[in-house]
Amino acid sequence: MTFISIIIPFSTEKRYLRDCLNSIGEEKIDDAEIILILNGVDDSVYEFLENYNNLNINTIQFDEEIGVAKARNTGLDNASGEYVYFIDADDYLNKNSLNKLYNAAKKTNADLINGERINTSFIRNRFNEELEKPHNKPLKKGKLNNMNYSIKLLVGTKTDKQELMSCLHCLIKKDKISNIRFDENKRFFTDYEFMINVLENINEFYGVEDAFYAKRLRDDPINITSLNQEIEADDFSLHFKQYFKIKELLNNKSDSKFEILNSEVTNTIFNFYYHIFSHKFLKNKDERWRNIYFDEICEISNDFNEFINWKSKYEIKALQNRNIKSFEKFVKTRFCYVDLKRILKDHWLFNVLLYNEIYNKNEVKDNKIIFISFGGKYYSDSPKYLYEYLYENYRDKFEFIWVINDKSTKIPGNPKKVKRFSLEYYKEVAESKYWVTNGRHPARLTKKHNQVIVSTWHGTPLKRLGLDIGDVYTKNPNIKKSYIEHGEEWDYLISSNKYTSNILKSCFAYPRDVLETGYPRNDILYNAGENQINQIKESLNLPNDKKIILYAPTWRDDEFYDSGSIKFTLKLELDKLKEAIGDKYFILVRTHYFIADKLDLSEYEGFALDVSRYEDIAELYLISDLLITDYSSVFFDFANLKRPILYYTYDLEKYESMLRGFYINIHKEVPGPLLFTTEEVIDSIKNIEAVKKEYSERYDEFYERFCSIDDGNASKRIVNEVWKNKLYFDN
Repeated sequence: MTFISIIIPFSTEKRYLRDCLNSIGEEKIDDAEIILILNGVDDSVYEFLENYNNLNINTIQFDEEIGVAKARNTGLDNASGEYVYFIDADDYLNKNSLNKLYNAAKKTNADLINGERINTSFIRNRFNEELEKPHNKPLKKGKLNNMNYSIKLLVGTKTDKQELMSCLHCLIKKDKISNIRFDENKRFFTDYEFMINVLENINEFYGVEDAFYAKRLRDDPINITSLNQEIEADDFSLHFKQYFKIKELLNNKSDSKFEILNSEVTNTIFNFYYHIFSHKFLKNKDERWRNIYFDEICEISNDFNEFINWKSKYEIKALQNRNIKSFEKFVKTRFCYVDLKRILKDHWLFNVLLYNEIYNKNEVKDNKIIFISFGGKYYSDSPKYLYEYLYENYRDKFEFIWVINDKSTKIPGNPKKVKRFSLEYYKEVAESKYWVTNGRHPARLTKKHNQVIVSTWHGTPLKRLGLDIGDVYTKNPNIKKSYIEHGEEWDYLISSNKYTSNILKSCFAYPRDVLETGYPRNDILYNAGENQINQIKESLNLPNDKKIILYAPTWRDDEFYDSGSIKFTLKLELDKLKEAIGDKYFILVRTHYFIADKLDLSEYEGFALDVSRYEDIAELYLISDLLITDYSSVFFDFANLKRPILYYTYDLEKYESMLRGFYINIHKEVPGPLLFTTEEVIDSIKNIEAVKKEYSERYDEFYERFCSIDDGNASKRIVNEVWKNKLYFDN
């Protein structure tokens, strides 16, 4: 006999459904059925579902988009379980969470058993990080009775949401639902009226502690928009109308459970007002927050009296009196107090406050340019070469600023140097007409309307980037939203070929044309002379009688200590390489700048050197006779030299299918062999002339596609485009 019928509407994004089904499968509930409503999806989902033959899945397919309400109703019509359970296909369960509800149902036979919902952007194996956040502190039952606690869970207690009630993460006795159905004429908020009607029939409640449902906030609102994201993010009016719709429904009911529900719904909207609405009233540039939405919250505020405390007393009274000037004064006072506490705790916020309130009001200087490369870690990459071209040709026209964390770094022309996030940094950012960067700028910076951002980016992409990435392992997936925000703010985005232009437009939702000029960082590969090459070798104390191999692997998304900090394990066996080719070759090992570990190569002295902290990798290309890499984009740049490239791809299957995936067919398009063991690498090095001959035709095709624009004049082309109409240049 079926005990639970699990109803899942599904329309898009199988990677989300994978997490959902995996989490249900791990609950190992034998007497459960899954009713999966395929909501206008293609037939490829059936192949995907073959991975879940261990689950009792009943699929019902609609060829057209039917909406969540009809999908859930179809599930109810086909459910055979004693209890029904709703879960959305892009959500998942924390370990044993459904089991806890299941065991409570077996024990109590209650009409409704539910747990807690937590909003999250994280993938499953990082969900516990959400539980560690102060605002996600689990809700404990304490002295609440079963009904009060269950209704509190039903409504939800988090302050960062406008959702007022949900049918999700509830075991509901099917006979209590009877003929109650979701309103198929409504696209949004169908839970509210459905649950109120169901509660009419509920007599026994049971809330379960520490049973967490992960309500996934989709990380890409452009390409895979969720139902909630279809609602304009800041459209408070929709929630305002739903609040009063719920109040209207509840006013006709006298049962104590509805009184509790009424109070909890009001508490939720109050928390949203206090923590979110009031902040947006002050900061959001959309005037609706100060007129339409202000009027709406004034109307709701008449219900806030039971929640007023000494902190909110005066601003709530101002709301109830519709006195916008007094309200603004009291809210500003509250947030000034909050900001002061944060500044005393986190001193860097003082600099941000000065930037926002003082420096950012300074006049922008039309001749000032600020440069930054890799977050101020290095004087390198395309910003370096763009700066050097400008300095060499137009030094009397501009004031140059470099963001560099080590101020002892030697930079030609002696520009002003500022450390990232210092007071000087914020002042110069606020006053600079042009920002030249090879990455995304910090979210704490506010670009003014008369400032110009030139993004050189930092490579031709092999691995998927930005919005094109599936699951984000190393950072909060909300970072994808910042890609969109940055793409909108970049005035110029540089690429080296049509392939890169198309990808950058896609992965950053970039709304303008990309400048296909070539990368300034590759100018040196065409312009450097023999003396410069010898000087680089001498600075590293490299032997003159050996050929140089550059080994430059990338990082792995699933190998991280914390957000943005990656560990690294050297898989290339240097002892074997030293024994086999140490008499003819010397190896430079260059890890990605994300890598937190420092390599200890002391035992390979005379054969290998860690150059991970060497600022300019382009200089390392120049002195290298051979490149060994994996999935790093370095080989696109190195190919400009037409020197041999080997690919040490020991974890290719995992990387390709699970972690990132590639934009090109790495098996057929890269200009060198894919090697899976150190022995294969050694064999290829010993037979490098044969490798060059075997891959010569593919190399030529690769060069034409990815390198043909680079010719040593990329910086000149960018300067002529970005500054062509500025008063600093003679026509």
